[in-house]
Amino acid sequence: MDKKMQDYLDQIDRYLRPMAAFERADIINEIKSEMLELQTQKGMSSEEILERLGTPRELAKAYLGESLVKNNAFSFRKLIIVYGFYGFVGFTGMFVLPICSVLSVGLMFCGVIAPVAGVVKFAGSLIGMNIPWVVFQFGDYTAPAYMAFPLSVVMGVLLFLAGRGTWKLMLLYIQTVSVGKRKLQS
Repeated sequence: MDKKMQDYLDQIDRYLRPMAAFERADIINEIKSEMLELQTQKGMSSEEILERLGTPRELAKAYLGESLVKNNAFSFRKLIIVYGFYGFVGFTGMFVLPICSVLSVGLMFCGVIAPVAGVVKFAGSLIGMNIPWVVFQFGDYTAPAYMAFPLSVVMGVLLFLAGRGTWKLMLLYIQTVSVGKRKLQS
């Protein structure tokens, strides 16, 4: 047995960690004997054998699935993990999803509207019209009308990027929850 095949068996052993040690040893011995049989009796190379068996992860997953089907025993540990996961996701989901979705859409909308308001203020100042409902004020400082457009573009970009970042944060949360759910199911 060469190094590639031994590395393959080591990877399978790592993927089978949730199983009892004696079950893992039985599975590893079974796969090892299958490899040796294919190598000696059928004259297959290491690469052909590994290709035939598939990836270590897929093979280990098949054995884990078979073990779960055979082992239907109730486990308080599994129950606590499931309750903990869904309790956490349910609680955080009540806040994270609504806040992130509303905030991201609002920020991106403001990021589009801010430059429009800057154009309106700037255009109004060019034709001598004062538009009092468009004001760029930072503390006590009120920006003059000629600065409205550049400031509004900068603010628009910043608001839009903040909205996009919040949206990506929400998608990351959803993806993380989905991965956690898949881990519970496997």
